[in-house]
Amino acid sequence: MLRGTDIDALLVPAGYGTDPVVRAVCESALEGDLGPGLTLLADTRDDHHVRVQVAEALGRASVERPGDVAELAEDGADQADVLLWVGHALLSGAQRRPAGSSQADRKGMEAALHEVRIPLGNAAELRPDDPAPWVALQTVAMGLGADRDEKDRLWREITDRAPALFPAHMTRVRALSPTRGGTTEEMFAAAGASADVAPEGDPLPAVLALAHAEHLRGEEKRLVAEGKSPDIAHLGLGRLHGEPVQELFGLARAWAEHAVAHVYDIQAHHLFGWAFHRAGMHEPARWHLGAVGRYACDLPWSFFGAPRTEIAGAMAELGVDPTAHDTDEGGDDRGA
Repeated sequence: MLRGTDIDALLVPAGYGTDPVVRAVCESALEGDLGPGLTLLADTRDDHHVRVQVAEALGRASVERPGDVAELAEDGADQADVLLWVGHALLSGAQRRPAGSSQADRKGMEAALHEVRIPLGNAAELRPDDPAPWVALQTVAMGLGADRDEKDRLWREITDRAPALFPAHMTRVRALSPTRGGTTEEMFAAAGASADVAPEGDPLPAVLALAHAEHLRGEEKRLVAEGKSPDIAHLGLGRLHGEPVQELFGLARAWAEHAVAHVYDIQAHHLFGWAFHRAGMHEPARWHLGAVGRYACDLPWSFFGAPRTEIAGAMAELGVDPTAHDTDEGGDDRGA
């Protein structure tokens, strides 16, 4: 049986997506060849989910060269596509800044996020029907600690264009968490609403697991602030149990029975896999984590430690071999 350290070495971050074509284009961008990325972005205009995922992946791959991306517009490239890409490259850079508590760190982060808003806002103006810039702006607003009116405004802009956009619903749930100025009730109401609007076979109901993770993380932070050690706080909250877990199980089963291939399937499997592992439901946890292959998603594992370590530990405990269904999942492991 594989140990956690063995599994950790096999995992591949999903930050560049799980589609071999997208990952190959991101590899090209890492090496400075931006042309394939522009072509790929142009091909996503009719699929909102793929467009958001590709823009995020390309942003990570070009985090060191937003200026080079911006120069593509001078060669006749589509302005809206270029600005969306620039915005994501700047957003990736802002998210990599030190998350320190000093005033200088906070001001640096805020300045970086304000800079991100400019190309994204312009991209939204140039292509009014595209929700992708608004999804990124929603993330920026969360990072800046925007007030509720601004969060709601951005949410309306997104849902008017794409009411069931998976990454936007994830950010909505997080933005309404108590640690970001919302309430537990608002957060779970948003997650429940996400499950309600999900098309049949869509992974969107998995955001309810994200709400549970946010809740447990918030409670652990509260206990630590009250003087408990992190380990004691974690153990004190114990497992998910009772009616909430049965609700998650019902949603996961309905999804599995009617699943339609989706670009965010791996993320959904991680969310459900984390929840069932936390609940001590080994069979569904094993099934969901077995479905992710070697791809590691940060959420929700990063709430409770180093994500790859957390994932590897869960897989080792459950006897999951991430290479069991290996095809072409090696790739570069720099995608976060």
